[in-house]
Amino acid sequence: QEYITNEPFNHVIIDNFFEPDIANYLEKNFPKMTEMPTIFKEPMSYKGQLSDIKKYWPKFTKHFNFLQSQGFRDSISDITGISNLLKDDIMAGGGLHQSPKSGFLDIHVDANKHPFNKKLHRRINLIIYLNKHWKDDYGGSIELWSDNKYKPGKIIKSVLPKFNRAVIFATNRTSWHGVEEINCPEGESRKSIALYYYTKSRPENELYEDSSVIWFGKSRIKKIFYPFLNLLIKTLKPYAKYIKRNVFDANKD
Repeated sequence: QEYITNEPFNHVIIDNFFEPDIANYLEKNFPKMTEMPTIFKEPMSYKGQLSDIKKYWPKFTKHFNFLQSQGFRDSISDITGISNLLKDDIMAGGGLHQSPKSGFLDIHVDANKHPFNKKLHRRINLIIYLNKHWKDDYGGSIELWSDNKYKPGKIIKSVLPKFNRAVIFATNRTSWHGVEEINCPEGESRKSIALYYYTKSRPENELYEDSSVIWFGKSRIKKIFYPFLNLLIKTLKPYAKYIKRNVFDANKD
């Protein structure tokens, strides 16, 4: 019930998500920033991403298998009220995320469909944080924004990425969110696990044309620049598979 009633859009925060021994193992064995195979350093974000767990970080395979299992997805369905959730075997845009000092993620709504299977609707994001001794002044909170005529309105909730905390939230045209700039000490980083769940259909009132990530900036320059960026991404989207950096569907929470 909390998931349905929380503002500014459907979400729930769950502390002590994993059993302590599992959370400690994941935190202790998380890859270093230098071991992340992909680093995004661009106007929209600064972060590392590792999606192919079996190839790059097989020691976490069994944990991701659990998070994608039918039993676990049924539990997410119980929380969200969304039945028949499907996993993403390639974890496009998901897996392990990590941001160093000065890392950030600008305000956005996520792509509404799977980047390679357009019959699948992206419905739920699960983010689990693995940051021990994270202080308030380190920043890096995920910010949940209200919607104002399909643009972000104001920050309604700011959630620190504390150790073993999970945030589950809806993916739709008005679920604006971003990550504030990180101010942790040099050598430390903001670490998280990210999984996205899909369905074969979605409510009619949530349907809109196949869309990539839609960006919105806080600064005056980005507020001017991002509408042109969004238009460019939309125009080039059909050719995304031919472009090395696929900004069109990648998500970086």
